[in-house]
Amino acid sequence: MDICPIVPRSFVPTQNMDKIGDILGGAMRKKGLSAATDGALVCFYADKWAKRRFSSISFSKGILKVAVDSSPAAAELQMQEGALIDFINDKLKKPAVKAVRIVVIR
Repeated sequence: MDICPIVPRSFVPTQNMDKIGDILGGAMRKKGLSAATDGALVCFYADKWAKRRFSSISFSKGILKVAVDSSPAAAELQMQEGALIDFINDKLKKPAVKAVRIVVIR
């Protein structure tokens, strides 16, 4: 018995469906919204990589701005800046992030 009576068991969504970004990408670029979605994705992947060690603030013109709560945390992040940039650019499949600006918020 199929789980859903409308969709047969042989249907595999991951093989038959495109990514939403592939479908909406052209429309987003035409409306001038691709920069906003890229910025949101950069911040999302930065937060994912951070695992609560810092939080992303913004992304603009290739610069990711992040906030940390102490100077030692800023120093640690500065040493790992290259790994963060590589992680995000690999996820986006393009060189979007060029630098990270670290802000200490107490």
